[in-house]
Amino acid sequence: MNKPIRNIKKHWITIWLIVAAVALITVSTYAIYTRITMVKRVVSTQAGANSLFSSDHMNAALMKVIEPVMDSSKDADVVINVFNYAYPKESVFRGDLTQYDITATIGSLGANDSFTALTGTDLSGLSTNNYNYKIKHNDTNETFIFGTNGEASYTFQNRSIAGGAANNDEFTVTFDKNEVGNTPNGYCIKLVATPYNSDLPVLTGIVMVRFSKQASTGWSGELEEINEAIEDDYDGYNYYLEGNARGKLTFSWDPGYVTINKDFLNNRNNVFYSKGVTTNEQGEEVVTFTKYTTPPVESALIPDAETHLVSLTIEVDSMERNRYEIQFFKTNSKTYNYTKNAVEGYLPSTNPSDWVSDE
Repeated sequence: MNKPIRNIKKHWITIWLIVAAVALITVSTYAIYTRITMVKRVVSTQAGANSLFSSDHMNAALMKVIEPVMDSSKDADVVINVFNYAYPKESVFRGDLTQYDITATIGSLGANDSFTALTGTDLSGLSTNNYNYKIKHNDTNETFIFGTNGEASYTFQNRSIAGGAANNDEFTVTFDKNEVGNTPNGYCIKLVATPYNSDLPVLTGIVMVRFSKQASTGWSGELEEINEAIEDDYDGYNYYLEGNARGKLTFSWDPGYVTINKDFLNNRNNVFYSKGVTTNEQGEEVVTFTKYTTPPVESALIPDAETHLVSLTIEVDSMERNRYEIQFFKTNSKTYNYTKNAVEGYLPSTNPSDWVSDE
């Protein structure tokens, strides 16, 4: 009985070294595994870092934005923002300082949105007629008036956005009231933001304005005019919600044919409701609204059993914002009909009954 014990004692140091080695291998393996996991997590988190330079009027391809103007008797101001995060999602932002140049050029648009800078008599006419086309950096008040010294372009150099939080840099582009009158010149401003960090995208956008006549009170929604000659080239459509006053506006779409831009649904600046109808004690139908506590997604919206349209209600206040532009994309352009008449059925215009005033 004591012989095995004596053997163990005799070789105790050897056994201890073996156990220690096994333990060390186990710990090392776990450490290596943990380190690999951490590296993968960091890489995954930084995968979208190249999108942490964005704008509400520019993107990495080409964004064309037509801003509505409610008063054609005044010059029109359009605020342009550049962000250090993937707008409108502020949760992930750049930790470093973002430096960039931004160039603004006045010109006109031709076929297929081809941009041509103003030259010659058109450019000199800005100064001759005292037309007010300009761009200002809102933080420093650095301002350029287009046509100054015969120049159609101006570059704001070494602009910067602080890191460590969701921040922005802001500019204001001014269009002369002549641009939004009955016979506008059709001028536009092209913006190009070029970051110093080559890992970030170059942003490009074209900004235009148009006079938008609105009813004195209320909101409505309407599909942007479709050019049927080039309709097949569209990936989707712009849908506009415009109006005055404060309240709730309901708009609809057919999810079988078009899908709404998820960025609009997930924008925390938008407040959404679901609209329902209940019966009160007097037997009368009463419209009710249930506020979404988290950003909704399209799959959470229930289509109407009869129309198959999905409805969504947004809280609006013209004192804060008098126009929303929403993108809808085709679900299957090879299978479904996307002629003008068909699309107007997939994205029906709203009417007065879809508007509920809070005032």
